[in-house]
Amino acid sequence: MMKRWLSWGAKRKPISESRWVVIDVETTGLDPSHDDLLCIAGVAMRRDAAGWTLDHGDHFQVVLKQAVHRASETNVLLHGIGWGAQQQGRPRAEALGAFQSWVGDALLVAFHADFDRAFIERAHRLEQIAPPEWTWMDLADVLPGTFLTQPQRSLDDWMSQLGVQCVKRHQAAADVWATAQLFLMAAAHRPGARDWRVSDWIHAADQGRWLRRMQSAR
Repeated sequence: MMKRWLSWGAKRKPISESRWVVIDVETTGLDPSHDDLLCIAGVAMRRDAAGWTLDHGDHFQVVLKQAVHRASETNVLLHGIGWGAQQQGRPRAEALGAFQSWVGDALLVAFHADFDRAFIERAHRLEQIAPPEWTWMDLADVLPGTFLTQPQRSLDDWMSQLGVQCVKRHQAAADVWATAQLFLMAAAHRPGARDWRVSDWIHAADQGRWLRRMQSAR
């Protein structure tokens, strides 16, 4: 008998205009069709009349328990999540439920968001949980049109160009902080962006994605 798929409120809800979350994941590899989700980290940003700010008290991090040690030594050295920490992580379904509760009705912001999204959705499917219909925004699509520079740049390139420091790259919590700083810089730099709604940012990201594709096709 097929297991019944759970939803946990997977239907799309109105997106908050005042609280968004920046997220990053760590994985056992780079292939979302084969590799596993190891860790999710996130931090919230809030908007008021003065604009967007980072809410240091509103953050999230969870390591997902791994039944099999699949991460290579190089992979472990990169993200720092050893086999002991992986064994002591939270069960996958429990971790995903906690993440859903923390995200709530927020827009999800990530750098190269398709990567994070693919691993998170695969983890849901492995647990026979319908992935929530979240709305995502890829900061990699927003930045080139904001700072009028060449697209197809890495997170490290953007951090270097805009002077963002990171305590430990390739660790989810640190990468989330760096990504959030880049978004705050973009929000401060774009004329009128302080008053932009979700739809305005999504439109800007769509334009940036089109620009990146056109330039990469040349």
